[in-house]
Amino acid sequence: MSLVVICEFRARTDGEAEFLRVARALASAAATEPGTLRYQWYSTQTPHHYSIIEEYVDADAAETHNNHVDALLRELFAVADLVSVSFFGELNTYLRDWATGREGVALNVPL
Repeated sequence: MSLVVICEFRARTDGEAEFLRVARALASAAATEPGTLRYQWYSTQTPHHYSIIEEYVDADAAETHNNHVDALLRELFAVADLVSVSFFGELNTYLRDWATGREGVALNVPL
């Protein structure tokens, strides 16, 4: 079963142009990952807020993605704040550890 991840970010006003550059670079990098099924950014109705829908073949592919784009993720978090993240599917140890104790995280497991 695949893993779907939906995140919302708030770009810091002074870093919005950099946020957009990094978001596009992340999408470009994800396009070549064999375990990444979907990686699509959206602007929301709230100023400076952006959402992303990610889908991976499984949690291990999501972990591989994060490792592959680690430097870009650090750049993203330097100019934006994570507002929320929702996981839909089974998590591996890496993702469970990342989510534990973090505010704004919703875990949705299959029935």
